[in-house]
Amino acid sequence: MKRKPPDPRTDAAHCDGYHTMLKGRWEPVCIVWRIEDQAEQVLRHRRAFRDCLVSLAEPPSGVDAAELIYGELVANTVRYATGAVEVHLEMSRSNRPVLVVRDHGPGLHVLPWTPRRDPLAESGRGLGIVELLAHDVAVGDAEGGGTVIRATLPVTAREPAA
Repeated sequence: MKRKPPDPRTDAAHCDGYHTMLKGRWEPVCIVWRIEDQAEQVLRHRRAFRDCLVSLAEPPSGVDAAELIYGELVANTVRYATGAVEVHLEMSRSNRPVLVVRDHGPGLHVLPWTPRRDPLAESGRGLGIVELLAHDVAVGDAEGGGTVIRATLPVTAREPAA
């Protein structure tokens, strides 16, 4: 039997004390799915990520788009970064899951980030695709090196059971 991920709207005591800044204030979040491994291995966990989202999502929802966002962000780490990659899925009271991907590569060294818009380019469209599909995308340098990307997924979480 699959264990249901914790829901911060009803299971705050099971959310391990994680918080994130939302709309100018700290909000509790649950880490409902996590993988830390070499980038190539993390890419192989795409199906597990999708299964977790399906268990949280209110149908119809953007699970397919969210899975594509996962694939694009993790594929970028395979291509541009080396070493470990940390990926987790956060749930807050906002009903929108947030995918966080952090690598330990060289970082982008560009703030603020702007996507390439050349439709004929052979590469460089991944973050642009993510920008179009996600409700919000934040890209920045990670503390200690590397890049961290936070993408608010186009998925609405189910209402908690009464």
